[in-house]
Amino acid sequence: MNDNKNDSKFYKELFQDYLVSGKDAYFGICNSIEELFDYLNDMKNYDPASQNRVVAGYCRKWVSKKSEQSDWVENSNHWNWNSRLEDWINAPDSENEIGSIHAVQGIDLNYVGVIIGKDLTINEKGELVADSENYYDNYGKFKKNDPHPLQFDRFVKNIYYVLLTRGIDGIRVYFEDKKVEKAFKKFMGING
Repeated sequence: MNDNKNDSKFYKELFQDYLVSGKDAYFGICNSIEELFDYLNDMKNYDPASQNRVVAGYCRKWVSKKSEQSDWVENSNHWNWNSRLEDWINAPDSENEIGSIHAVQGIDLNYVGVIIGKDLTINEKGELVADSENYYDNYGKFKKNDPHPLQFDRFVKNIYYVLLTRGIDGIRVYFEDKKVEKAFKKFMGING
């Protein structure tokens, strides 16, 4: 799952804490986008001054920019990408939007929900790889015929690294690709 040569710096225990601490743990896995928003709302009720947002890799087209369609749909729930890039955290209604890497880079949040989209998948060899077919950032997309596919792979993984390090006080993750979730749990030694 991890392609770093130096795994010794990766602190798995931080992510395994939720097995012991349950809902009060720093890290947890959610079963839906709605659960991410519910978690952040609960944390806002607990600490009204906290800044909490749901963020995602660029695994969806930004259709709401030019139409009335929603970017994210889950059952009867609808969400859009961040309405602006600059100072998105302070934008009205940003708590009900999903922020992209461009909206949160360099910003620390108290609690964060991260959607790991289908722009990351598990290949036939069981390796975590970026999937250019499910990556939609026009400003950072490598061409599909790029002679350096490993650069694109690292690029997408780095986006998720940044997103997964935004939460100071807590983080919840939703995996769109259940193969990635299963591989993550196996790598972390998490049952279930």
